[in-house]
Amino acid sequence: MKEQIYTIPVNEIYDKTCLCPLCELEERIEKESVEYALGAAMMEPDFRVESNERGYCKKHYAKMFEKPNKLSLALVLDTHLIELRKKLDAHKKSVSALTKAKSGLFKKSGAFDISNSLYDFSDKLSHDCMVCKKVDFTMERYIDVILYMYFTKPEFKEKFDNSNGFCMEHFKDVCKMIPKCLSDSQAREFIPMLFDKQLKKLDTLQEDIHNFTLKFDYRNKDMPWGNAKDAPIRTIEALAGKITKSE
Repeated sequence: MKEQIYTIPVNEIYDKTCLCPLCELEERIEKESVEYALGAAMMEPDFRVESNERGYCKKHYAKMFEKPNKLSLALVLDTHLIELRKKLDAHKKSVSALTKAKSGLFKKSGAFDISNSLYDFSDKLSHDCMVCKKVDFTMERYIDVILYMYFTKPEFKEKFDNSNGFCMEHFKDVCKMIPKCLSDSQAREFIPMLFDKQLKKLDTLQEDIHNFTLKFDYRNKDMPWGNAKDAPIRTIEALAGKITKSE
């Protein structure tokens, strides 16, 4: 069976009722990864070296800043900036040469090449987040486990069949993993079931969000809200994933 480190959280989440089990798992991984980066990881040389090299994205810097341990965050930023400056220094010579370069009708200064090089460097930096890397790796393991248990654990299959499917972002991720994790015959069974589950989820949301709009017509002032009152946030999270609240 797949590693317990992944099966236990999956089973725990599917024991609950939620809009998207993978959103709940992702939120948990993010929280644990941010806390680890500012805590135990500070004492692990290998992690610190990689953290200095890669850094974090805007979203996860913001989550780190929300934590009370500002000294750990400052140490992370300090050592990452040292590495960042080293990488920028590698471009210093070519950038400085631009002030002396001459160009004419048939000769280019190379400025555009340098601009593209600096863009590539900056773009890689903004997409090389340590927390994103951990989340992406772990989420693939979770999806692998979900697909595995669906076909090997009848009790889990029952939980899955009674669940609400996924948000569209995680629906996409599950579809991506199906060819990697299932046989052709398993995929032929799983895909129609998953597709039908997603359609039913969206049908229900469509009805709720439409009723929400109707309540703003004075002619419907006596119409009961039903499940429509929180339809906007549920619809957004079903389309784009859970909105994580600040702590």
